[in-house]
Amino acid sequence: MSRVAAIIPARNEALTVADSVVAARGCRFVDEVIVVDDGSGDLTALRAEEAGARVLVLEGSGGSKARAMQAGVDATDAEFLLFVDADLTGLEPRHLDAVCEPVLDARAQLSVGAFDYGPILNPMVLRWPPLSGERMVPRWVWEAIPDAKLDGYTIEVRVNEVICEGRHRTVARTMDGVFHRTKRDKFGRLEGIRRTWHMYRALLGMLRPIGDVRWRTYVFYLRGLTVEP
Repeated sequence: MSRVAAIIPARNEALTVADSVVAARGCRFVDEVIVVDDGSGDLTALRAEEAGARVLVLEGSGGSKARAMQAGVDATDAEFLLFVDADLTGLEPRHLDAVCEPVLDARAQLSVGAFDYGPILNPMVLRWPPLSGERMVPRWVWEAIPDAKLDGYTIEVRVNEVICEGRHRTVARTMDGVFHRTKRDKFGRLEGIRRTWHMYRALLGMLRPIGDVRWRTYVFYLRGLTVEP
């Protein structure tokens, strides 16, 4: 049985997926690295395989990040799940070591690595509801998410919901020097802005009274949050 599996959902990320695989393989806690190629039209699967990942090719999900993550979870029996995005820049094994440690040490049930926005914004970002895809959870946290809630890029909110409503603990830290290719980088300025707006509109729509996420979950998140350097 693998203790820690790194799961990397990827769609058309041939430029950066290998970097995420190399960082995950270098993490001292990771036993296996699984890339789920979610219907890419480029060389994502090949680049991931060349970098040493086990690659699953997913068809028919419609580009759902949550379904890609679920496919990765289904492909492993690991006790702990380390989720890593495929579009990162500057990611190193030490960043993922630091994300893994709080959960493996039983100091938290969710550990999140946030992007580096600089010294002014980082303290605020670490206390906002975490949307970063770089996160570690015990397997039971993922399995507590109802199948009906495995929806696209809202999946990080659903992980947060399990943690907050269960009054569990979270550790958050900045991954120094780590950022990602934005939608503007991938699709151009206008299309990138359109897609970013669509994403945030969907996320805000999850909150009551429109959606089903209670505002109080953020209060519970702050109560259980520890910010570590």
